Amino acid sequence: MIRTDATIAIVGAGAMGSAIAMGAHRAGRNVTALASRHHDRVRGLAKELGAVLVTEAADIIEQADVILLCVPDDAIAPVAGTLKEVADKLIVHTAGAKGLAVLDVAAARGACTGSLHPVMVVAAGGRGHEALQGATAAIDGNDPACAWLTEFARDLQMEPVTIPAEHRALYHLSAAMVGGLMTGLLASAVDLWGVLGLDRSTAATAMGRMVQEAGRNLERLGVPEAVMGPAIRGDAGTIEQHLQVLAIEAPQLVPLYRVLVERCLPYGQERGVLSDEHVQAITDVLHGQKSPLPDG
Repeated sequence: MIRTDATIAIVGAGAMGSAIAMGAHRAGRNVTALASRHHDRVRGLAKELGAVLVTEAADIIEQADVILLCVPDDAIAPVAGTLKEVADKLIVHTAGAKGLAVLDVAAARGACTGSLHPVMVVAAGGRGHEALQGATAAIDGNDPACAWLTEFARDLQMEPVTIPAEHRALYHLSAAMVGGLMTGLLASAVDLWGVLGLDRSTAATAMGRMVQEAGRNLERLGVPEAVMGPAIRGDAGTIEQHLQVLAIEAPQLVPLYRVLVERCLPYGQERGVLSDEHVQAITDVLHGQKSPLPDG
C-alpha cells in the first residue's frame, strides 16, 4: 500500500510537470524534488515547493517515494531505465498514448508502476495547475497504484477515469485532436484575419472567446447538439462562398475545410435538422458537382 502522504518527485519540469508539481503542493502533498536540465527555468518553482533541484533523473530516486515522469513519450523508457533502487516505490508516467509496458524495466526492479494523463491543454505561460482543476485524468496501474493515483487526481481536483490498455492510442488520439490538432486549426483561423488587416492578437482574442463558449456548449449540451455552423444549418451557398474565398486566400486549407464540413453532416442528420436533400446539396458543393440549392 502506498501511503497518501508519500513524498513525490517530478522528473521533467516543463509545462505539465510544473503544473502537477504546483497542484500537488497546493493540495498539501509533499513534493520533495524536481529533476530538470534547465535549472534557470525552474529554480523559482523548486524554491516555492521547498524541493531539491537536480539535473539527472537518476539522482532523484532517493528523494521520494513516488516518481512522476513528465517527460516526452519516447524518453519514458530510457529515463525509467536510469532509475535504480526502485523497489517498493511508485513510478508513474504522464503519457496519454503509452501503456505500462514502457515502465517494465522499473517493474522488473520491484517498483509499482502506473500512469496519470490529464485530459487538458497545459501550455508554458498558461494557467498552470489551475488548468488541471476540473480536468479528466486517465489513470492506469495495479491496485495499489490506481488507489494512490485516484486519490492524488482528486486532490488536484481532477476526475479520474480508467482507459482499457488496448485503447490507449485511440483515447490519446481523441484528446490530441482537441488539445493538439485543434490548436493548429485555431492558429490557421487567426491568420486568416491578417487578410482583413487585423493583427493576430485581435484575432486570437476573438477566436479564443468563441472556442471557450464552444467548449461550454459541448460540456453542457453534449453531442450532437453542440455541433454548429453552416453545415448544420444546411447553408450550401455559404459553404460554396467559403470554398471560393479559400481557393484565393488560403488554398492550403481547402481540403481541410471540406473534411470538417463533411464531419458535421452526420450530426446534423442525427439532430434531425438536415434533410437528405440539403446533405446532398452540400456534398455536391464540396466536390464541385453543382450549385447549391436556391434560397427557400
